[in-house]
Amino acid sequence: MKRATKPKNRPANVPEENTYPKLHWTIVVALIGAAVALYLFVQANG
Repeated sequence: MKRATKPKNRPANVPEENTYPKLHWTIVVALIGAAVALYLFVQANG
């Protein structure tokens, strides 16, 4: 397979690489959910 030699045209506001400068809200929800699940597990089995 040959790779394309011509770079793709991107709008000015779209970077070449994906960057995530801020923490996404789903990560926060997942961490809180994991902490609650761990707390409930310890309370039930501790």
